[in-house]
Amino acid sequence: MTRRDPSSHAAAGISAAAIADAALQVIREYGVDGLTMRSVAERLHVRAPSLYHHVHNKAELLDLVARNAFDQFTADTPAYERLTTVDEWIELTRTGSLELRHYYAAHPGLAALIQATATPDRDQGEGSRAKLVRVQIEALVRLGIPADQARHIFEVTARWSLAAVVAEPTTAVFADGLDLFLYGVRARLLELVT
Repeated sequence: MTRRDPSSHAAAGISAAAIADAALQVIREYGVDGLTMRSVAERLHVRAPSLYHHVHNKAELLDLVARNAFDQFTADTPAYERLTTVDEWIELTRTGSLELRHYYAAHPGLAALIQATATPDRDQGEGSRAKLVRVQIEALVRLGIPADQARHIFEVTARWSLAAVVAEPTTAVFADGLDLFLYGVRARLLELVT
C-alpha cells in the first residue's frame, strides 16, 4: 500500500472553501481570537502544513474567511436580481442585515474582522462576500441610481450595519436603529431615482 504525503493538499483533499468552512466552525466555538492554523487543520483531519498550500499564515487565513464568510447568504442573490423598487431593496437589505447580526453574534469577532477588511472595491474579488456586495450594488444601478452613488450608498449602509453589530446593541436596539437608518437611505434613494 502506498502512503500519500499527509502534507500534500491534493493528498489531503482539502480546498479553500473547506478551509474557510472549518475556520468558521472554529470561530463559532472559540471566536476569531481562538482561530489558529492548527485548529483549522484539526477540523479538516489533516496536518497544519497541508493548509500552507492554500494559506501561508494566519493573516491569509483571516482574509480567506472574510472573502468566504457569506456563503449562506448567497440565497439573497436572486431576490436582489428580481427587485424592481427602492422599497424592495430597503426591505431585502433590512432582512439581510438582521440575519447578518444574528450570524455575527454566533461567530464572535467575525464582524470586527469583516469591518477591518472592508474596502470600497471588495465587490471586485472572488468569494461569497464579493458576490453579495456586487449584487446589491447592481440592483441599485438597475433601479436608476448612478453607479458611483449606488456604490457609496451600499458602502455607507454596510459600514453602519457592521459598526452597529460591533457595538453589540441588543437585537431590539439594533433593529430600531436599522429602521431609522434605512428610513434615511430610502429618502436618499428616492431623490436619486426621480
